[in-house]
Formats: sequence, structure tokens, C-alpha cells
Amino acid sequence: MIDDKYPKTDRATVIEPSVSPETQGNPRLIVVSGLLLGHQVEIGEAVVTIGRATDCTIALPHPSVSRLHCRIWREDNRCHIQDLDSTNRTFLNGKPVMRAELRDGDQIGVGSNAIKFFVGESMEARYHDELIDLAIYDSLTGFYNRRHFLGLLADEIEKSRAGRALCLLMLDLDYFKSINDRHGHLVGDQALSSIAQILREQAPPGAVIGRFGGEEFSMLLRDVKLPEAIATADRLRAAIAATPLLLRDVQLSTTISIGVAECGSGASNSAALLHAADEQLYRAKQGGRNRVAAAVAC
Repeated sequence: MIDDKYPKTDRATVIEPSVSPETQGNPRLIVVSGLLLGHQVEIGEAVVTIGRATDCTIALPHPSVSRLHCRIWREDNRCHIQDLDSTNRTFLNGKPVMRAELRDGDQIGVGSNAIKFFVGESMEARYHDELIDLAIYDSLTGFYNRRHFLGLLADEIEKSRAGRALCLLMLDLDYFKSINDRHGHLVGDQALSSIAQILREQAPPGAVIGRFGGEEFSMLLRDVKLPEAIATADRLRAAIAATPLLLRDVQLSTTISIGVAECGSGASNSAALLHAADEQLYRAKQGGRNRVAAAVAC
């Protein structure tokens, strides 16, 4: 049981019956809007904390979120939420609350983020899963789409300001237009899917990969300095060059050019790091393709 150490007098307390998680499966939270769109957390014995602090169970790095905004816990097979004296309040189904019992389908508002609570694998929960998949993933490659990748990049830039190493790779297939022109877009799509599989297999653990657009991919390497990022990029380049693509009745060989940028002290935002990586990709293309170029963003 958790003591109520955060009394408030200007907020309503909402108490509503909930379906027992014991009969419906493990209760969980799904972020349905905001930077962590699609992030899910099961509610077990441990208290779930939500806030801007990096050690929160759900860390939401946005000025509208307090460092320790609210918490959720299970008690007597029911789930409860409590605001922790947040600046912008915690909302439950659009109404500010101090403390409340959660029920299936409730929506929690934390700053500019919305989080749904489900007691189990309900139809609505599956529906949200499918919508989130459409919103954040590229259907052809399974990687993050451009919009979601850029959101993750902005988040990582914030963390790098505390001294965390970060490198960005921009990867572009060489002469991909000729594949589409000669063999058609269906073969081109199959080529992209095959290249994505090679990248997935060769990428280091923890790498964040996105399809940036067309035949261009992006990869974030966290806690990695420039020399290691260059080695990773060259391994990716060599793997693609050495792997023939067997597509329908066509066997193709292709190569990739990669630009690498490390987030330096001057890379104050994601645009600066993207620009630096793009410049290095251009250098790799101008240098003859099928190569890696790299620099520190400044």
C-alpha cells in the first residue's frame, strides 16, 4: 500500500470501479501520443513512475512534464494513479485528478502526452497497437518511418548534452534509380526489403534504424564514439557489397554510401547533426560511392 504523501485541496478525486486485472490479464500502459508513441509498460508489483526524469519508468523529456509527474501502482488487484504535485497537473479522461482508480480504456494526460490504460488484451488495446504500428513504422522495411525517427533523434540529442556519446549514420543505395528503371518498382521494393534485412542483421545491439525516404536509411548509435561508428558503417557497407540480391528471376549486386557524424559540442539540435551526416554522405558519393565518410558535427 502507498501512503498519500502528496495532499492537494484544489483537485477532484475520481473513484470509479475497474475490471479486475486478475481476470483480464496483465494491466498495461500504452503511450498513444507524444515522443514515446507506441511505448508500452506492464503494471506489475513495482510502482510505475511517469515524469521528465530519466530514471522514471516512463521518461517523457518535455518541458510540459514535471520531473516526477505521477505514479501508478496495483493494490488489491486494482490499479491507481496519483499526481505528485506536478506543475501542469495529471489528467484522467480530460479532468485533473489528485488520485483515482483506473479502469479499462482510461486516458491519462501527462503534459502534452497521452497514455491509455488497459487491463488486458482487449479489442481496443489491439486496435491501438495497430494504429501505432501504422503511425511509427515503414511498412516495407519494418524500420521506423522518417517522422518517428526524427522524434527519437531529437530526444537523443537532449541526452547527449549530458555527455552521452551519439553518432548518426545516413545510408544511401548507389544507383538505385537504375534498378527501378531496368527491372521495375516491384523488384526495387524487394531490393529495399532485402537491404533492410542485411542492415538489421549487421547493426550493433541497440541501434535505432529508420527509413529516411526512398532508398535512404538512417541509423542512430548511442554511447558510441566516431571511430567505432566508422567501423560499424564500413562493416555495413562491406556486407551489402558482398551479398547478391536474389529477386524473382533477377540477381542483383548493389552498394551503399554512408555518411557518419558524431554529435559534438556544436551540434545543438537534430538539424545540425543531420546536416553534418548529410554532408559526409555527399562526400562519400562524390568520392566514388561504396565508401564511408565521417566527421564530428560542429
